[in-house]
Amino acid sequence: MRNGHYVIDARARPPSPEYLSYFTPPHVAFFGKRLGMKGLPKSYANGSVEEFFSEADAAGIDRLIVVNRIVPAAGGSPASDVPNEHVADLVTDYPDRLLGVAGIDVGGDFGDPLEQTRKAVTKLGMRGIHISPTRSALATRADDRRLYPLYELCTELDVPVIIMTGPFAGPNIEDTHPGYIQRVAVDFPRLPIVCGHACWPFATEMLGVAYRHENVYVSPDAYLFMPGSEVFVQAANGFLQDQFLYGSAYPVRELDACLDAFLELRLSADVFRKTLGANAARVFKMNR
Repeated sequence: MRNGHYVIDARARPPSPEYLSYFTPPHVAFFGKRLGMKGLPKSYANGSVEEFFSEADAAGIDRLIVVNRIVPAAGGSPASDVPNEHVADLVTDYPDRLLGVAGIDVGGDFGDPLEQTRKAVTKLGMRGIHISPTRSALATRADDRRLYPLYELCTELDVPVIIMTGPFAGPNIEDTHPGYIQRVAVDFPRLPIVCGHACWPFATEMLGVAYRHENVYVSPDAYLFMPGSEVFVQAANGFLQDQFLYGSAYPVRELDACLDAFLELRLSADVFRKTLGANAARVFKMNR
């Protein structure tokens, strides 16, 4: 608890050996510096999952969502192939602290995406899936109709889809434009769509999509503190308060520093309650 609020960090990967194989020091240092991180988190530097939880405790974070990523190497970025079984094992080891979201490679390099999704949700207990369409062999965007069977399955399974929508979502900055998200929201109005990194730098356009579609959720995480993201805070005090999810994007932002900065924002107590935990609990059905 922090300031009387139950806190759910909607985007954090523990520093297990598996995740450290992708989040290498050069990788973390590059993004961390550009996102305002003052130094590598001690838990990350030591590769200690126990220290990770100690840092979460000190920050006042109750639960963390492990958002897995499975993608082939592309555009100079390394492959990420941490098995979803590893995420499930982490959740089993820390059931009161972690919740898992499966990484699904829509291009099929790591298995059939439909089969992998059904397995992740029905057998591994994942609470949703995370996709990076432009980082896949399809090299496509979220509104590609080849992805529609996957969205249909997630609607059937009643789980959200987190879409990688940061500035490194693909080779071109246009790849992260929220217009592609809107087309999916129109065709799948019952599918919760979480925009990881919130389509930054297209913040205003992201808000336009979320304003029109209540099934679109905005999760700026570390990008909330980048130039131009002030509009997210303004919207969170209004229409966006039920569609905003707090996250740190650890290890590229510290658990404590990110939450400290968030709590300094001019938000009402009720908006803090929703954005820090209640919204994520609803989207990922934590009452199950």
